[in-house]
Amino acid sequence: MSRNLLVVFGVVIIIGAIIATSASFVVKQTEQAIVLMLGDPQPGIRGPGLHFKLPFVQNVVYFEARILDYAPPQEEIIAADQKRLVVDSFARYRIADPLEFYKSVGTEISARARLAGILSASLRRVVGGETLASVLSEERVDIMERIRTDTNEAASKFGIDVVDFRIRRADLPAAN
Repeated sequence: MSRNLLVVFGVVIIIGAIIATSASFVVKQTEQAIVLMLGDPQPGIRGPGLHFKLPFVQNVVYFEARILDYAPPQEEIIAADQKRLVVDSFARYRIADPLEFYKSVGTEISARARLAGILSASLRRVVGGETLASVLSEERVDIMERIRTDTNEAASKFGIDVVDFRIRRADLPAAN
């Protein structure tokens, strides 16, 4: 009889341990997380540490809390003085609102695709309104800040905050 009681007690402890481990999760210092209740996103968990959820009912989705890089391919742009430029640029962004990010784009790959279109449109709009001389002069800092501000306004509805935008190179095309 005591042996059967020991087996039952051992099984109960094992089941309890499985439930306890599936009810807790850890958010690392470099992560943000949101909890999905049967697929429906709940408000994000901002702080790192040990957190709890309902086992088998809630899932956790993790996102980067660090600043991420995006380097779009080089683009050929026509400046205001009708000169062609090949512009090589990059942007740094972070996920500012993980709940909005998950609802609007879902993954970092989708976010990069959306950010590519936004950056390209902003780059063409701002650099297309400037002359070649101003893009190659000290006005470049102001141009990059306008592109960052313009991109940030469009990307904020996806839960993304564009922290920095830089033009690495602005050259004439190889054919010239």
